Amino acid sequence: MKKEIVLFFMFSLLTIITAHSQRKEVPKVTILKNGFIFDDKFELHKGSLVITDATITAILYDNNLSEYVGATIIDITGKYVLPGLTDTHVHLATVPDPDREKNAKYMNDQLSKMIDAGITTVRDMTGNAIILADYKRAGNLNQIPAPSIFYAAQFAGPAYFNSIRKHSKENKDSPWERTITDTTDVKMAVAEAKGAGVTGIKIYADLSARLIKKIVKEAKRQRLQSWSHAAVFPATPTDVASAKVNSMSHAFDIPYDFSEGKMDHHKKPPAIDDKKLDKLLLLMKGNNIILDATNYMAHNNKFFDGMKITKRAHELGVKVSVGTDWPYLFEEVNSTPLFKEIKILIDDCHFTNKDALISATKIGAESIGLEDRGVLAVGKRADIYITNSDPVENIENLKDSFITIKAGIIYTKK
Repeated sequence: MKKEIVLFFMFSLLTIITAHSQRKEVPKVTILKNGFIFDDKFELHKGSLVITDATITAILYDNNLSEYVGATIIDITGKYVLPGLTDTHVHLATVPDPDREKNAKYMNDQLSKMIDAGITTVRDMTGNAIILADYKRAGNLNQIPAPSIFYAAQFAGPAYFNSIRKHSKENKDSPWERTITDTTDVKMAVAEAKGAGVTGIKIYADLSARLIKKIVKEAKRQRLQSWSHAAVFPATPTDVASAKVNSMSHAFDIPYDFSEGKMDHHKKPPAIDDKKLDKLLLLMKGNNIILDATNYMAHNNKFFDGMKITKRAHELGVKVSVGTDWPYLFEEVNSTPLFKEIKILIDDCHFTNKDALISATKIGAESIGLEDRGVLAVGKRADIYITNSDPVENIENLKDSFITIKAGIIYTKK
């Protein structure tokens, strides 16, 4: 009898599970109707954009919506639809507040501010992976308003870590903060970083050209990105570019390549050597290395050569992403570092408004190794920023937000 009861229970459970697995969820369809849609070159086309769950499934130019019975329709007549913005250089959890509640408030406030500004993706360039993984998950599950978070492990030499850990309670290596020497098992170090959920290895400081090449090769083998400072000391910017990293941060560090003798970060960068600069930038272009220029941070610290170098990089066809390297909560409530970074590209680096917006969307996604976002096209993720006025006509119109959509979820500004 007991055996029969057990069998009956198992059969009933199997029936419930099978029925549940066979039940199809009804896709959620949302239509953004009758707006001005930017293509991948930031040319305008009037039409409607269909989102099914988290994906763009159609772009309609005739506004015939008869086949979309039951869809949620949002009338965006007169509004401008562009891909969600990407900040390619943030530090969300580099120095977490030891007070759990204060740290949670800090994280939630800055992530919410990013979403309000149309930023749907960020690249964190080294921080505590436990915290970052938690917030990445919470954002992906839409538990909090937050952009998608991608983050790096920091690889550097012993001199760097010995220096900074004098002032830190985190006084030993972790998978996301690793001392690299000639005897390090780089294969294992990269594997452990990957296990911590990183998308890329940040090549940071106190590393030789030989070690950088070794790290880049192993990261690529394990399908991770390589993101490097332009000047790693003692490795030069040319050493970094020659290693074929995916991106190089800080345009203002590039003049260290023109140092006589041993490069030293304690020395002031030398004057720009135009001939040597062009040679380095063309090497970057040839190796498809994206320049993460971080000019807003440079401007705030009076590193003005960064803007000159970014201007020349753009003239030569080097791809430039938009990364701020500046805390969002250092700004006033209605002030956004990413908008200021974009404005510097236009005002000081002679980008057109279209070029700057492509850097903040398509190239930003590429710099993280993402192919599912950055442009508005069928099959791409529904990461979208809608403004009330045209940002190509006037870049200040980026501030005139209507709504942000991340993976099909709509966020309205508070």
